[in-house]
Amino acid sequence: MVGLVLWCILLLIGFNIANALSYDYAASIECLASPQKPRYNGGVIQNPELNEGLKGWSTFGDAKIEHRTLGNNKFIVANSRVLPRDCVSQNLNLQKNKIYTFSAWIQVSKGRIPVSAVFKTQTGYRLAGSIFAESNCWSILKGGFTVDASGSAQLYFVAMLYTI
Repeated sequence: MVGLVLWCILLLIGFNIANALSYDYAASIECLASPQKPRYNGGVIQNPELNEGLKGWSTFGDAKIEHRTLGNNKFIVANSRVLPRDCVSQNLNLQKNKIYTFSAWIQVSKGRIPVSAVFKTQTGYRLAGSIFAESNCWSILKGGFTVDASGSAQLYFVAMLYTI
């Protein structure tokens, strides 16, 4: 099975349309050797640069997650995945009538695999964005969504698996 590597300089920002932050349209379509810093100081994501290990992060499904460092890069690896949704997760509080933008740097351990960011809310599932992530380099996954009701939500990732 393929491990999913996430450079969780994740950010999630909620803003009202009336007093919105300007959206950062910058995104590299290239696969980079090192991920870039989070925009908006990580938004509402807890521990977005993983400076405090796995604080704020948990598993979704049956994955085993671990915090790793390679050079200046800190990231989370999701191993022992059985289902595409077995991955790293974070619980968040989202507010109705806000637009949320999202980005994360993603790398997979083998090949080129579609990876999606999903938010499980009280009213259903919201796809925040998708990308084809590659091994040996970092790709940015960017997207956004709105929520119908205020309350808790769970961010997780879905990645197709290869059989080795």
